[in-house]
Amino acid sequence: MASELRLKKPKDFRNVFRKGRRLSSSYFALYACKTDLPQPRLGVSISKAHFKLATRRNRLRRIAREIFRGKITTRPGGHDFVIVSKAACQSNRMREAIADLKKIMQNITGQHDK
Repeated sequence: MASELRLKKPKDFRNVFRKGRRLSSSYFALYACKTDLPQPRLGVSISKAHFKLATRRNRLRRIAREIFRGKITTRPGGHDFVIVSKAACQSNRMREAIADLKKIMQNITGQHDK
């Protein structure tokens, strides 16, 4: 994913948490906030407590970015999105977590305007 499509700075994450709307599922919380930028951006926060191995956390991040690239980057207008893992999201449930991530990304269509 291109660098300009990612949230990197803590200030950007805080802005989305503070001003954005929250959409929850079993394994993830998705925060969305409208911005003045021409393209959408994504930030992913996967807790070490939920996925102990870095390889699993990184795999989930890559999958989240791929889903984001396919579903969101085709939409016009700028929005910032942050995906946060929940306590129910455990490394031994990777397939369920991926399915849940796809579901929550599909649900944001039309629900992230603020």
